[in-house]
Amino acid sequence: MGDKMKRIAEKSPLANDLFEVIRMRRAIRRYKAHRIPRDHLKKMLDAARLAPSANNNQPWRFIIVEDERTKGLLAKPSTQSFISEANAIVMVLGDGRSGCCGKSVWTTHDPMIATEHLVLAATALGYGTCWIANYKSRPKPWEDEVRKSLEIPDYFDIVVLVAIGTPNETPQPKPRKPLEEICFAETYGKELRLD
Repeated sequence: MGDKMKRIAEKSPLANDLFEVIRMRRAIRRYKAHRIPRDHLKKMLDAARLAPSANNNQPWRFIIVEDERTKGLLAKPSTQSFISEANAIVMVLGDGRSGCCGKSVWTTHDPMIATEHLVLAATALGYGTCWIANYKSRPKPWEDEVRKSLEIPDYFDIVVLVAIGTPNETPQPKPRKPLEEICFAETYGKELRLD
């Protein structure tokens, strides 16, 4: 990046806004009853749609669930039953057909990138979110019932569920490891100087 571009990026209010949104994001498990306006939902989904993917295959699909009965189905049997109280649940699917990167890591990795775009957009709009990925430990009959109820083709993997809603809690940030503990210069364990 040239010096001019660097100066512009450093002064950009968008950059500051982005870092503030990243700092604000929390896993929210309590929601107020509220319907997400369609234009907000569209912005979140558009942010997900704009995510990068291997070979631009865009292997993600999103099912937006607002129906109370279906939210209840997605919440059981689980320790995350709170998701049934979310204003919406977004089921993120990965296309495993050979024409779309094949059944590979990209079937799940790319949809996860799109999911984080969705989560950050939701945060920017004032919503809380929570990723739910442990559904894989649920009984197979649960997944069969979900697939049947939501008419999910066999070639799609269920990658993650995202509860979205108006927060009814304000959790404090959880501690994060310092950069010195997780970032290295050139080789593992070699100190990275950032000053």
